[in-house]
Amino acid sequence: MIATTPKVCRWASTDRLRSVSIQRHRFGLWTRWSVLLACLGFASLQPAAAQSQATSPASGQPASLGRQLYLRHCAGCHGEQGDGQGVAAPQLYPRPRDFRTGKFRLVSTTNNVPTRADLHSVLTRGMPGSAMLPWPQLTEREREAVIDEVLRLRREGVQDQYVRLLKEQEGLTDQEIAQPEIQAEIQQVVQQATLPAEPTPVPELGVPSPEAIHRGRQVYAQFGCVPCHGEQGKGDGIQKMLDDDQLPTRPRDFTAGIFKGADDPASIYRRIAYGMPGTPMPGSSQMTPAQMADLVHYILSLSTAEQRQRVVLNRQTIDVPRVQTLPADLAAVDWNNAPQYTIRLTPLWWRDDHIQEVRVQMLHDGKQIAVHVAWNDPSEDRSAARHEAFADALALEWYVGPQEPFLGMGSAADPVDVWFWSAARDAMRLEQVYPRTVVDVVPFAEQVAASAEGTRPALATDRQPAITLPAQAAGNRVVPGNPVGEQSGLEAGGPGTLTFRLRPNRLVQASAQWQGDVWHVWFRRSLLVSEPDEGRAFRAGERIVVAFAVWDGRHADRNGQKCVSLWQPVVVQ
Repeated sequence: MIATTPKVCRWASTDRLRSVSIQRHRFGLWTRWSVLLACLGFASLQPAAAQSQATSPASGQPASLGRQLYLRHCAGCHGEQGDGQGVAAPQLYPRPRDFRTGKFRLVSTTNNVPTRADLHSVLTRGMPGSAMLPWPQLTEREREAVIDEVLRLRREGVQDQYVRLLKEQEGLTDQEIAQPEIQAEIQQVVQQATLPAEPTPVPELGVPSPEAIHRGRQVYAQFGCVPCHGEQGKGDGIQKMLDDDQLPTRPRDFTAGIFKGADDPASIYRRIAYGMPGTPMPGSSQMTPAQMADLVHYILSLSTAEQRQRVVLNRQTIDVPRVQTLPADLAAVDWNNAPQYTIRLTPLWWRDDHIQEVRVQMLHDGKQIAVHVAWNDPSEDRSAARHEAFADALALEWYVGPQEPFLGMGSAADPVDVWFWSAARDAMRLEQVYPRTVVDVVPFAEQVAASAEGTRPALATDRQPAITLPAQAAGNRVVPGNPVGEQSGLEAGGPGTLTFRLRPNRLVQASAQWQGDVWHVWFRRSLLVSEPDEGRAFRAGERIVVAFAVWDGRHADRNGQKCVSLWQPVVVQ
C-alpha cells in the first residue's frame, strides 16, 4: 500500500498500480519526465531562469479578457483551441502556428520556450513572410492578455499530451490519473515544459565595416548557406525545404529584407546561432561567434533599412475631407487636394513578388463618399474567361463599431460590408473570347438550329429570355448584362460567408483605368443608408475602419489568395 486512507487504497489496490508505483520510485520522477517529454519532442528540461517567473503584467485583469480577444482576432486562423485549425487556415501559407504543440519559431531562450517578450514582439511586428499580422490597435494591456491566453493554450496542450502518454505508455485510467499524486506530477511537468530558460547569449557584434561584410560573404559560402538561400541570398537555393510537419517552406530572400523575426543584429545572430525550431533552419555548431557576427553584417548588407521596414504592415488614420460637390466622373476630381495614404499589403498565400502597397484617398460632399485607390501593376489582367486566366481585382472591407472584428470577413456577430471591383466585369463577353463556343438552345427561344455556332444572334446571352437567366435578373455581377458602372456591394459574417446584396440594396458604383502600369479604381456610395440591408452608414464622429485586398491576375490570385492590409481607421470630417 502507498497510503492508508480507504479512497487511496482502492485506487492503488491492483498489482499493476503497485508496479507503477515501484517503477516511479525506482527511476525517479525527473528521469521519467525526461523520457516522456523527449517522446513529446520537447527540449531537455533545464533549470529555468529566475527572472522568467515574473508575474504577468496582465495578472489581476479579468480572466476572460485574453480569451475574448483571442476568439475575436486570432481563432479564425489559429483555431478556438489553438491547434492551428481555424476556419481561415486552409487559405494561408505558411500555415498558422499550433500553440498546443509549442513549435514557436521565434524564441530567445536556451530551451526554445518563448518568453513573454518574444510573443510580444510577434504581436507588435507580425511575421513578414507569413500571414501573421501585427496588432497595433491592441493596447499594452490587451496584448498582454492575448499572451496570457496563448500561454494557457500551450500549457493545456502539454497537459493533454502528457496525459495521453500516461494512458498509452503506462496504461493509466482516467480514475487513476485524477489522483492527487498524478495530478501534481502533471502540473510539475507542465510547469517545467513551459517555463522559459536563460536567454541565449549574444556577443558584442561590432560594426558592419566593409571588412566585416567581406568576411561574412566568405562565411556565407563556406558554411552551407548557399544550398538554401542561394548564391546571392535571394532564397533560390536548390535544397528541398520541409518543416517538422512535412509541409513545404521557403528560405528567406535576404535581398528583399523579409525577416520573420526582428531585423536587429542580435535577433539575426540568434537565428544563425540557435536556428528556428520547427523549420529547416538549423543552429550553427561549427561557426565561431566572430564568424557569426560577420555573417550577420553580410546578411543585413543585402537589403536596406527601408526595405526591411516596408514589409511590416502599417496602420494609418485616413482623413476624409469635405468638398463642395463630387462630380459624376470621379476621375475628373482634383485628387491632388486630398491627402494620400500609403497602405502596405501582405499576401495571405506567401510569395516574394507581390503587390506591396496601395495609395488611398477619400473625399465626401455631405451626401456621398468617394474613394480613390491606386497601385502599381505591370500587367493589365482583365479577362477571366479562359481557364488559365485570372483578373485583377480590389475589395474594400468596412466596419462601423467600437472594436473592429476579425479581419478575415468579420464574424456572425459583427458582419462587414465589402465593396468589390473586378477588371473582368467590364471585359469582353464570353462569345468574344471563344467565338466558336457552343451555346445551348433555350427551349421555346428559337427553332432547332442547323449548326452549333455561337454567333447566331438568337443565341447571344443578351437575347435569352429573362426567365432563363435568373442570376442576371437578380443582378449578379458575375454574369454580363448589368450596367458597367455598377459593382458588387456584398456582406460577410466570417470566412466563406461572402454574399451579394440584392440589386435594390446595391448602392456602390465603381470605375477604373489602367494607365502607365498603374491601376486607378474609384468607388462611390451614399454616406447614409435608408435600410440596414443597404450597408453601413458613415457618420461623422463614429468609429469607422476599412481594410484593403488586391488580387493580381498575373499571379493567378483568386478567392483567399490575395494581398491584404490591416484595418485602417477612417475619420469623416
